[in-house]
Amino acid sequence: MRFWSKGLGERQLVIDLSTGNLTNEPNNEVVMRGIIVEPVKWNYEVTLFDTDVRGILRVALTSAALIFFAKNIGGLGLYFKRLIKRDFGDKEYLKKCQEDKAKADAKKAADAAKAAEAAKATTTT
Repeated sequence: MRFWSKGLGERQLVIDLSTGNLTNEPNNEVVMRGIIVEPVKWNYEVTLFDTDVRGILRVALTSAALIFFAKNIGGLGLYFKRLIKRDFGDKEYLKKCQEDKAKADAKKAADAAKAAEAAKATTTT
């Protein structure tokens, strides 16, 4: 997801919402915390109140949003099945998801290290 405002000028903030964490807070709030990926790594925090639900649904249920979802979310049934298992307590499934994420993170780190080594090799030759 990319955020932009006039105050940012030409700059955009890139956020990977899939890595954010939601927590239930007192006073009927939900807080999402994560990291802005670009242009620099910053922590972010978004607080949603019960009154925000109507606004989110108003936007999410527009024809433009529904068409976008239909075109871009392949395997929607599988997505919801995983979401329900993750959020409602299938401990074995949650453990598998965490292991899969750890493997993906390790691969990503190894690929980044490999790319850094390749870049270093090119600059030293």
